[in-house]
Amino acid sequence: MPLITETKDFVCSVCGASSEHTIITETDPPKDAPDLDLRPAEPHRSYMRYWVMQCPGCGYCNAMLDMPADIDRDYLSSEEYLSFGGISGVSGKPAEMIKKALICLKGHDYREALQTYVYAAWLLDDEKLDEQAAACRKAAVRIYDEHPVTFRKDPNFSVLIADLLRRSGEFSRVVRDYEGQAYPSRVMTSIAFFEVNLAAKGDRDAHRADEVPGITAI
Repeated sequence: MPLITETKDFVCSVCGASSEHTIITETDPPKDAPDLDLRPAEPHRSYMRYWVMQCPGCGYCNAMLDMPADIDRDYLSSEEYLSFGGISGVSGKPAEMIKKALICLKGHDYREALQTYVYAAWLLDDEKLDEQAAACRKAAVRIYDEHPVTFRKDPNFSVLIADLLRRSGEFSRVVRDYEGQAYPSRVMTSIAFFEVNLAAKGDRDAHRADEVPGITAI
């Protein structure tokens, strides 16, 4: 099944402006294994431009503009928001994704904020903006470190953090925190071991989950 999209009107939950945006209604599932940070394979890999919207009236960004936000409108004109949290040299969809992450962070939705920074990093990877992508991964790790209660019961985030650290060049922490680490599932333990081996070699490239010995797909 090819990608099917639909253009719809959305009313901004912050300022009430109406604007048209394209959403995905149907698509094929990914054909191959995801990356270690769970970035999906094609065809979903190319669909991220549909994952965030920006209101042309006030600049509010979210997955859907009619989703309520736990912010006041003044935040949308703040220095933090307009400077993308200090990550310079970004524009277009990566900038919108970072704004969405900041809004989630202000609303104390730490899981969504972390994941949205990861999405922003993927978009920046595609634009070959390695420094900015690393900054987004570091921002995601910072959320994880600063809000341990939110994440400590979900080992999936721990394994994700290993990849974010490695991809942003924090090799020594990957080795220190993950060497010998055991997880509830064999798959997660194998991925952590693989991340440690990559970090020990100074490898910060993207790798697919099916590169991990003993794993064929996730």
